[in-house]
Amino acid sequence: MSGTDCDFVIIGGGPAGCILANRLTADPSVRVLLLEAGGPDHWWDLRIQLPVAMGFPVGSRSFDWRYESEPEPGLGARRLHHPRGKVLGGSSSINGMIYQRGNRADYDRWAAETGSKTWDYAHCEPYFRKLEGNVGEPRGTGRGRNGPQALHRGPAEGPIFDAFFEAAHQAGYKVVPDLNDDVQEAFSPLDQAVRGGRRASAAASYLHPVEHRPNLEVRCHAIVSKVLFEGTRAVGVRYRDRDGETHDVRASETILSAGAIGTPQILQLSGVGDGEHLRGLGIRVVHHLPGVGESLQDHLAVHIQHRCSQPVSMSGIRRKAKWPGVVLDAVLFGKGPGARNPMQAGGFVSSDFAEGEPDLMFLLAPLAMRSAEGSMEVSAHGYQMHVGVMQSKARGSVRIASPIPVVHPKIVLNFLSDPKDRNRWVNGIERARHLLGQPAFRHLDGGETLPGPFVRGGEEVMAWVRRTARVGLHLACSAPMGRGEAAVVDPDTLRVHGVDGLRVVDASVMPSLTNAHTLAPTMMIAEKAADMIIGNGPLPPLPPKRLRLVELPQRLDARPASPSRTSLLADTW
Repeated sequence: MSGTDCDFVIIGGGPAGCILANRLTADPSVRVLLLEAGGPDHWWDLRIQLPVAMGFPVGSRSFDWRYESEPEPGLGARRLHHPRGKVLGGSSSINGMIYQRGNRADYDRWAAETGSKTWDYAHCEPYFRKLEGNVGEPRGTGRGRNGPQALHRGPAEGPIFDAFFEAAHQAGYKVVPDLNDDVQEAFSPLDQAVRGGRRASAAASYLHPVEHRPNLEVRCHAIVSKVLFEGTRAVGVRYRDRDGETHDVRASETILSAGAIGTPQILQLSGVGDGEHLRGLGIRVVHHLPGVGESLQDHLAVHIQHRCSQPVSMSGIRRKAKWPGVVLDAVLFGKGPGARNPMQAGGFVSSDFAEGEPDLMFLLAPLAMRSAEGSMEVSAHGYQMHVGVMQSKARGSVRIASPIPVVHPKIVLNFLSDPKDRNRWVNGIERARHLLGQPAFRHLDGGETLPGPFVRGGEEVMAWVRRTARVGLHLACSAPMGRGEAAVVDPDTLRVHGVDGLRVVDASVMPSLTNAHTLAPTMMIAEKAADMIIGNGPLPPLPPKRLRLVELPQRLDARPASPSRTSLLADTW
């Protein structure tokens, strides 16, 4: 190759890749090529556009990489499914759309872990505000209102949600307007990335508004096989199109935004990773960087289910006769049960073993889903709580098993390997049951069906967790930024250590997992990285502010129970 085909080639059309494509092409002299392994996110495809249909793309060959883990030692050697988006928008096109910044302490910890103060919360918060387009958010709340990413707070209305917030008060927790503002240890309605009854993916928010730019080219169905190097300088990429033809693209700079599995896989295929492992697969080592693919993290979660003794849950929408009306309400009017993820309320709680920040996440859905062994019949009225332990020290890995790009890497998370995991899980289930057992639920509670009344002692609870827990879909940290031996990218530039012309911008650069879903922090990282790459000065840090608590009043005057029209069109997230 001679010369360059573009200034930047971005590998991956997920949230980070879409943001970079938007921000970098704002300069008309900069040529950008975005390569996405999946297909387009067609506006008419309700499987990915209708929020309540979010279960349909999960497990689909059209939209999901369908990764599967190696046998997990701490979970009875079960192999876990790891859904990841394989479509423009990446996982933001198939996820639950919940938007959570995380805890302030997450980012202050990042600053300590990376040795770079620019990753503390004061420096990250301006980029959250930059990306956020909170609809209806009053000024002066600390949230962004004019950013590209549309965010709507779930209405969280109806008898079950009313009981949930009242129960939170009764259990001694705070109920606040917004978990993404000053206080995380509380309960509130949840922000969701939706707009006008449709999913507001990163592609919809950032890519499609600028795809007409002559200096931006998007190629779908492009499977990247490797980054091309001259010595230790990245000079472009090699990819295969849907017809099986191979193409080389030369670029002044290459940016990996393929996610916490795809990014370390492509690095290793390109000869950047643990040298001994790569040589064993016949791959020429460009640079020995043993941290590539290590330190992988995700949250682990279970679901507690209850029957609902009154016909006020969302189960009715499962009847196919109702689907046309649900779709029309969402698509034409931007309202109704089809316009949002039903999981519209939640909060964060400290277990008895928390270390300075809440370590349990609870989310409520006013219906039951096929979740695990013993799940109730989904057509019956019920409700369920998602319970996740957020602060586990367990670490896993992503390691390629073959030099062939289409062969999935070996993935393991080593769930429940942290000695503190058992105590947190037992205490977390106890606290969740305590919340669901408050008097506010008494008129609705038809009894616990999952895990059920016979799972009580600590050993029984842990046996149930090992049998039924599923991933939180928050993979991160497999190419962490930092300065030590385990670090992969430089925290000040996001350049890969030891090579030139190559950066990583996605969830894999997180040095540790945030205390929340990972969509928001991934988008923040990309906004921050865009300024680094363009050469803009970083947004100035916000001055420390005194934390304020605006707590919602107790909802003791809950609305009268009435049958709900809402439910899911599919059974999985």
